[in-house]
Amino acid sequence: MLGISGLFILWFALAGLVPVFTSQALAAAPAAGALKVGEAFPDVPLAGDLTEEQKGYLGLSGAGPWKFSDIKAGHVIIEVFSMYCPYCQAEAPAVNAVYEALRASEHADAVKMIGIGAGNSAFEVDFFRTKYGVAMPLFEDAELSLHELLGNPGTPHFYVVRLGKQGGTTVYSQTGRMESEKAFLAQCLKAAGR
Repeated sequence: MLGISGLFILWFALAGLVPVFTSQALAAAPAAGALKVGEAFPDVPLAGDLTEEQKGYLGLSGAGPWKFSDIKAGHVIIEVFSMYCPYCQAEAPAVNAVYEALRASEHADAVKMIGIGAGNSAFEVDFFRTKYGVAMPLFEDAELSLHELLGNPGTPHFYVVRLGKQGGTTVYSQTGRMESEKAFLAQCLKAAGR
C-alpha cells in the first residue's frame, strides 16, 4: 500500500512524463492565437493563494477571486507558464530576476508582474512557486479557461497589458524565452511607455 507521500512520489514520477506531452501541447498551440498588440485583454478572474505582501503589492484585499482589473497599476507584465513546461522551469530564474529588478526600479508602483499557471491547479502552482523560489504573485488556471481567453498561447508567453476598467489593452506579446533579463525588462517598460 502506498501512503500519501508514496502516492505523491509516484505522481511526480509520472509527471516527469507529462511535461513532454503538456509542454508540446501548449507549445504546439498556434502562437498566432496569442493576443496581439492592440487587442483587448479580457478582464479574467484571478484565483490564487497569495500572501498579504503579494496582495499589498497588487493592491488587492480579501481572499479572492479577484478580477484582472482589480490590480492597482498602470500596466501589468504577465507570464503564462506551466509547471510542466521545461522552458518555463529553465526560465524561472530569469523571470525572478526581472521581477526583483522591476520591484527595485522607479517603475515599481506603475508596472506590476504576475504569473498564470496554464493548466495548473493550486497545488501545482504552489509546487512551482516553492521549487523555483518564485516571489511574484501566481494564479491558478486548472481548467485552462484563462489560457483559452488569452488566445491559447504557447508557454512561456509574456504579455504587457495597459490596464483599463474592464480588462485592458495588449501592448506587448512574446512567446518563448527572453534573450536577457535586462533587455526583456527594457522592452516591457518601453511598451508601457516608460
